[in-house]
Amino acid sequence: MAREMLVPLIEAGIAEAIYLGSMISLPKEGQAGFEARHVSQVREAAQLGYVPAIYTFGMFHLFGDGLPCDKAVAAHYFRIASDAGYPAAQYEYGLALLHGIGATEDRVEAMRLIRLSAEAGDETAQYFLEVNRDDYPA
Repeated sequence: MAREMLVPLIEAGIAEAIYLGSMISLPKEGQAGFEARHVSQVREAAQLGYVPAIYTFGMFHLFGDGLPCDKAVAAHYFRIASDAGYPAAQYEYGLALLHGIGATEDRVEAMRLIRLSAEAGDETAQYFLEVNRDDYPA
């Protein structure tokens, strides 16, 4: 049902629909086929500028999920999504900057982004700040 509703939007090139459609398996689609289509459609939605897809594409590269593991490429996508104000990407890019992994170390900017993410409600960023409050005071 959901897939059928998305088809006209996917065919029209609507990035959000392409992204959402990437998460729904097709009839008789095996696991390998689903995973390949998922990565391909997330890539397409990211190229169209859909910020959640840009973040997800960064996560694929961070963990090597369907794409080569490449921390610098991951940080690149996190920066783009972070610049767009996406809280989860602000946290991930902040971590990249904090540890100099895939990005040039910048602890001040890192903590600014992690705090922004936490203030926007990102629970992982909030937890990070709570657990590390002695190391990174407000």
